[in-house]
Amino acid sequence: MTEHTDDIKKTIRIAKAIENDIREYKSFDVQAAYQKNRKRLDTGRRKYLFTFYISRIAAILLLPLIISTGVLSYLYTRQLKQADTVSYLEVLSAPGIVTQVLLPDSSKVWLNAGSSLRYPSRFTEKERNVQLSGEGYFEVQSDKEYPFYVSLDNGIKVKAHGTKFNINAYKEDRVVETTLEAGLVDVISASRTIWLKPNEQVCYDKEDGHFTISVANIEEKTAWKEGKLVFRNATLEEVVKKLSRRYNVDIVLHRENQKDYKFRATFSSESITQILDYLRMAAPISWSFADMKQQQDYTYPRQRIDVWLK
Repeated sequence: MTEHTDDIKKTIRIAKAIENDIREYKSFDVQAAYQKNRKRLDTGRRKYLFTFYISRIAAILLLPLIISTGVLSYLYTRQLKQADTVSYLEVLSAPGIVTQVLLPDSSKVWLNAGSSLRYPSRFTEKERNVQLSGEGYFEVQSDKEYPFYVSLDNGIKVKAHGTKFNINAYKEDRVVETTLEAGLVDVISASRTIWLKPNEQVCYDKEDGHFTISVANIEEKTAWKEGKLVFRNATLEEVVKKLSRRYNVDIVLHRENQKDYKFRATFSSESITQILDYLRMAAPISWSFADMKQQQDYTYPRQRIDVWLK
């Protein structure tokens, strides 16, 4: 008798626990059901009836629990499926603007004018992959288990090991430059891999496929992210190219003089006209704004500046 009573009490305790979990069934009083049926425990038939009744109670209470578990399982599975779907973000830095991006792993990227970066909303693979077009400066968080890769439009990849480095890879430029400030990077092509040390840069010629490694001037290569233009023994072509991107203008260079002039200067808040006037004092050049004519769609083209080297 005691054994049967213990079994019944155990069943009721389970039923009461389930009752607490399934709040929709608060109106059912399990304790009252137990008190009502205690008197029936003296006969086998009544024990059978009560056991059957308790089983029905447990079944009634368990059914919504099973259904709820199924629903929760479905929702959890759906959340996992949604979580597994990684979206991709693309940041475009407008002409004349430097844009800072914080990646999901807390790595930082600065994008120069006219550049773009594509990256996942979260890194889920064994590799952290981003895609760069244009120029970007990277401060990569170190993680040996999840290497960081920057993919470029020409098939070149840069693998970082927790470093600070700059990549200049505009589509219209013939040369791709990777400059290492701190840490280690590997510049990877289909034919070879270049390992850079701090204060080195590698230039990849997209036309002939050649790599050239040299000592880098870190200030000159990275000052743009601070809003500065730094020239150290730069050619006039290099100066014109950077000014065009910085100020969102088209500068057309007319060479009447083939002499190779080098420029050394630092600019921060100067206007384009001020910089051109400074250049005119350093070399025999003249410049002028071209007339801007309204186009058929009633818009105006980018401002054009003609520069003559006499």
